[in-house]
Amino acid sequence: MGPPGPPPLHTLLGLAWALLDCTGCPQLSGGLIAGLVVGDLLLTLLIALAVYCLAGKIHHLRGSAQAEVKKPPATEMESPYQELQGQRLDIYSDLKKSGANY
Repeated sequence: MGPPGPPPLHTLLGLAWALLDCTGCPQLSGGLIAGLVVGDLLLTLLIALAVYCLAGKIHHLRGSAQAEVKKPPATEMESPYQELQGQRLDIYSDLKKSGANY
């Protein structure tokens, strides 16, 4: 015998109909499903509002605690960048002299 081929189409359709047969499954009404969805949305919004309020309180407490601790004024630091010293055209003059066309 050769290698087994794919199962016949009627076998696959029979399995699909067997999976769709839901005689032992609980039936859910449309109102119950809508209630679950609305309840889930309300619970999600309630959690988001609670997190927002708690984060605001924590931020407020940290801000008032940091205001009490006075920091000395920051000393002015030197800039790590070199100041420009005017235009220096001689830097690029050798490009004009070479006559190279790019």
